[in-house]
Amino acid sequence: MKGAIAKVFPNTRHRLYLWHIKKKFVEKLSQVYYKRSKFKKDMKECIRRTYKKEAFEKRWMLLMKENGLESNQWLQGLFDIRESWVPVYNRGTFFTGMNITGRIEGINSFFDSFVTHTSNLKEFVVKYEIALSRIVKRKNDKDFESEHKFRIVNDHEFLLKHAGKVYTRNVFNKFKDEWNKIFHYKVENVRNGNGFQSFIVKSKDDELEKFEVRLDSQTYEGKCECQQFEFVGILCAHILKVFVQLDIDEIAEHFIFPRWRQKANKFRIIDSQGLVHDDGKEESKTLRLSHMC
Repeated sequence: MKGAIAKVFPNTRHRLYLWHIKKKFVEKLSQVYYKRSKFKKDMKECIRRTYKKEAFEKRWMLLMKENGLESNQWLQGLFDIRESWVPVYNRGTFFTGMNITGRIEGINSFFDSFVTHTSNLKEFVVKYEIALSRIVKRKNDKDFESEHKFRIVNDHEFLLKHAGKVYTRNVFNKFKDEWNKIFHYKVENVRNGNGFQSFIVKSKDDELEKFEVRLDSQTYEGKCECQQFEFVGILCAHILKVFVQLDIDEIAEHFIFPRWRQKANKFRIIDSQGLVHDDGKEESKTLRLSHMC
């Protein structure tokens, strides 16, 4: 499969299912990987909470040594293909933060309520259309909520206010989750040079947790070491903390993906005078959604 994907879709990034790999841990490492075991906890931290490739590799090697697993061939094989399943190697690629396995199984579960293994082809086509119609209706309901339901935000939370104006309700809630984390961080060691500002954002709860945020001094374009924006498309708490420090009240345009905006799924057309209008027909779903990327 890997070779075929690389050949047919050369510009895509192929990931392995982390959930499937983790299920194998119980089978392959039952002597150390069991409920509430220290190894299980440490391995989870190693996989999920390392934000530098070098840090992951160092932590992995230490785990192997501490648990006498240096010669375990299965683990060595996993380590050899780490770029295809360990999150830190994929955080620079936009996946909307999606857990692929969970997403696919969620879709399967949804369609299971419409079709069964005994459904024939004709029934499948009919039920499939019904299922899609339900998805569209649910999405339209959410769009209506995004446009018409008010978000409750404190007066002094200007960035959050702006997020409420531009984001869909679902994305706003995810943004708010990050916003609520900023109070657990502090900004230290501000440096300037070559048109950029560098900030070290440290956790108040964990001395070892720190991230470098680099921003263009003029446009405020930049990135955080955690690469959440690149992976998820939503600003991380570390960048938001820096924005608060700099008294920035609005999210810069380059940090707002078109797909996250309210009315993002409404197709726009530009007339001869350069004015933008909604296309009420929305005839082509492919064309209608292509502008969201």
